[in-house]
Amino acid sequence: MKGLKTLTAVLLGVALLVVVAAPASAKKSAGYRHYVACGISEKSKPSHSCPAGSKKGAFFKSPSKTVFYSVCVKFPSGKSACKARQKALAGKLYVNPITTTIPGRHEASWFVGKKRVGHFVFNVAANH
Repeated sequence: MKGLKTLTAVLLGVALLVVVAAPASAKKSAGYRHYVACGISEKSKPSHSCPAGSKKGAFFKSPSKTVFYSVCVKFPSGKSACKARQKALAGKLYVNPITTTIPGRHEASWFVGKKRVGHFVFNVAANH
């Protein structure tokens, strides 16, 4: 009886892992690349913290098909600014400059159609 309970517990654990893992992989199936960097060149690396005086960019790439996307940035004040309906050719990296110098937590979100396909939190550090 003890062996049956152990087997049942193991099977339930495996089933739970399958159920939890399936939605995560489904979300990534589109494969959009999105991030914020301290710079606006293609060589700029993703970063979660940028100096206030630095150039900042919101990057987006659609791997396999041409799409129209929007990018929005939410500022520490709670206000947002969006750049809507931009064409992204498959495989090409796009950057939208972020001109804020406001210190604090910012959030960038990317949308394809009405579906949010990316979210990235970054901090703008005050210049000292």
